[in-house]
Amino acid sequence: MYRITALLTIILFMGLSLTQAQNKNLVGKSLVVDEPTNVQNSVLSPTYAPADGDYILVDTMGNAFGTGSSHLRPIYFEPFSGSLAMVYRGHVAYATGSGELWYSISTDFGVSWSRVAAINGAASQRMARYPTMTINYFDNIVTGAFAWPELNPTAFGWLGYGADQPLGSAQTYSDIIPGDNIFSSEALIFSSDNSDWVYWVARNQSAPRDLTFFRTQDYLNVESFVPPQWADTVFSSNGQYIQGGVCYNGVLYFAAIGAFNENIWPAGSDIRGWPIGYSKSTDNGDTWSNFSVPDWRTISGLERFDQTFDFDSTDGNTVQYDGAIQVDKMGYVHLITALTDTNDWSHAVVDLYETENGWAGDIIFSGLDIKTYGLGPGLGQMGPSPLIATDSSHSVMAVQWINKNPQTPWADVYLSHKRFFGASTPGQWSEPINLTNSPNINNTAAHLAPYLLDEGNGHFVAFSSYVYVLGATGPYSDTTAATGIYAARVPFDEIVVSVDDGINQINSFELSQNYPNPFNPTTRISYSLSERSNVTLKVYDVLGNEVATLVNTTKSAGNHVVTFGGENLASGLYIYTLKAGNFISSKKMVLIK
Repeated sequence: MYRITALLTIILFMGLSLTQAQNKNLVGKSLVVDEPTNVQNSVLSPTYAPADGDYILVDTMGNAFGTGSSHLRPIYFEPFSGSLAMVYRGHVAYATGSGELWYSISTDFGVSWSRVAAINGAASQRMARYPTMTINYFDNIVTGAFAWPELNPTAFGWLGYGADQPLGSAQTYSDIIPGDNIFSSEALIFSSDNSDWVYWVARNQSAPRDLTFFRTQDYLNVESFVPPQWADTVFSSNGQYIQGGVCYNGVLYFAAIGAFNENIWPAGSDIRGWPIGYSKSTDNGDTWSNFSVPDWRTISGLERFDQTFDFDSTDGNTVQYDGAIQVDKMGYVHLITALTDTNDWSHAVVDLYETENGWAGDIIFSGLDIKTYGLGPGLGQMGPSPLIATDSSHSVMAVQWINKNPQTPWADVYLSHKRFFGASTPGQWSEPINLTNSPNINNTAAHLAPYLLDEGNGHFVAFSSYVYVLGATGPYSDTTAATGIYAARVPFDEIVVSVDDGINQINSFELSQNYPNPFNPTTRISYSLSERSNVTLKVYDVLGNEVATLVNTTKSAGNHVVTFGGENLASGLYIYTLKAGNFISSKKMVLIK
């Protein structure tokens, strides 16, 4: 009996040790610099062009490599200022070289776009790849901030960053951090929601595989350091993937998928692959918490999944993972990723979220099909690309992902949404919406702006983007050809039909986004009062001239709606301001005739 027990113990120990060794030997892939990718040609008759449907052409890139990673945020919407922008590598028709970065803005919430300026046009070299961006809004100043991996000049190793203040002014500034040639092929940038601080994160491509945290307020003085909680040994000296950063009420949250050591991820001994987790800072990045990593196998409904979805699992010990992070109105973290059940090799997009009782989780979509992710224009680097956005109150969330259309051999872009009522009522994810529904287009390169436009009365808009070769009417076949970058307004409704106690009590003052927006010629403006107040609601043009007074009287507590007509006004941007007691709030709206 002793020999059998000892033998079983040895076998079990060897099995655990082998799994641990496998996890530590797994290596994350670096993004390609600019190499052609072989893509299958279509056997179908072309019937669909990328510009069909709700997606419109924003600008032209030299090839598909500019946005070929799900870890980027090339499209960004800032909900308080109403600013919408997109960053990308320019085309030689208007840009210098293959690594000059440009950006475009939309002043009418995605209806139309205009090219602004080169971000690194004055740099000593312009070898940028895979740019990402954020928009900071503080003290009525809107700043576009950008980060990217910079070639040195033939391989990854440097880090670039830049800004335009105010956004749209074309007064761009940029710089390059050589960093001893250690930085990898991806960078993250995000900004504070209550100050002018901007942050970015870069990972090392070789030992020590640390994560470096950067921050600045003026883009001239940049602080950088490696938090101990982000050091090489935290990731078993084997690396990680950056999955996103967000700031909510001044608290910073950063997510990564990595080879966490046994102190952070005890469950790793019997799970192959890397899990997702987050670290946070309550002091503007001075100090950071240890990573919190959920064990989804302990979550009801997710027990059957035994590894993170590696969407390129045919190449030995290299791995590729997707994920994203957001925070709900209660301050609880939501980690979006994809998981695999190796018993039947099924894959699902999931929401792993915190509650007052620990981690919980939901399946947003089950049935990911791995076969399409290796094809263009995603370069085999993007996988299902699960990305998450929220509204300004962090009450409504939307998740976008890529999957094969069950009716065709090719991929489409999907979105699901939900409203978060509170800790005890997390809401339910909607049925998936097919955003592209393109029978002959392989949409494997899509992104989502991290914030939603709240148009009021339960109406929201997500901002989605994807890239595709110009002139193509079938599946992507040349990743080096001139490529269009497209964007779409994705409207959806999240109407409140009930609350926990059934009483619709107004507890605060609030000014909602007008609906519809853009409008012609009338729109509705809603506002809420927590107490009886003297109220004024006025409309101004962009020069600050008052064009209409909608309310100037005493109003009782509750919800109120007023209609504004722009019949006698010119098309353009207008600002409406609510004053109720000491409460003041302004929002933008667009009149299009």
